[in-house]
Amino acid sequence: MEHKKIHAIFGPKQVVVAALVGLLASTAASPALSDITRSCHADLQVTVNGPGNDLSYDYNAQVHAQNRLYANRARETARRNIITCFQTHWDMRMTDMSPAMCRPEGGMQGYPFRALSLDLSRDICAANPGRDSFEIDIAVQITGEKGCELPNEWAPVRLVDNYRIYCATPDDPEVRNGYNLPRQDLRWYEVPGQPWQICERDCANEDRCQAWTYKYANGNDPALCFFKDGVPDWHRDERFISGIKGEVLH
Repeated sequence: MEHKKIHAIFGPKQVVVAALVGLLASTAASPALSDITRSCHADLQVTVNGPGNDLSYDYNAQVHAQNRLYANRARETARRNIITCFQTHWDMRMTDMSPAMCRPEGGMQGYPFRALSLDLSRDICAANPGRDSFEIDIAVQITGEKGCELPNEWAPVRLVDNYRIYCATPDDPEVRNGYNLPRQDLRWYEVPGQPWQICERDCANEDRCQAWTYKYANGNDPALCFFKDGVPDWHRDERFISGIKGEVLH
């Protein structure tokens, strides 16, 4: 018996249909863009210079990839976002909000700070009770798959060096560290080499003093004590520590 070869001949309509079927099949097999995410892990390290208890904070940065070919690029972006997030927040650390890129909608998962200066001071002072002040360094160790770490990178990325934190001690609950009481000055005077407690004590011994503000020494500028004849509004300013006579300000 003679076998005949049969050749299928496709017209233009059949070719278009076949192409559409193939496109739909490949689309169904590919994950949606929102399903292709890559992340890097951040270990933010707060180190006390000298004796003291250090702190660390863990969080992640996530970035969506266009497709699997761009996975490493997504991780590189996540790495940059970890660094840029903290640097941007540090520049606005005296505010009571975090940058959009540091929030979940910006891809940052578990970022621990909102009011950075206040949150950081609270945590480090709680970990080191009884301390008036100390200096800290801040760095971040970034880990993950390819793209998260730079070649031959072993040390954390340094973010902040020799930053001084001031703490109100438990024996002085009337104190708000990192706050100024501007205006309504009764008088002011220099207190070189003296801690903030001297200002609190002097105000307590002055009948007309209703509140006080102590400005920390800075370089060649000595510390200053301000007596207030009223109670002005509180203003966040890390250069000061303030209190109201006879009131608890927690």
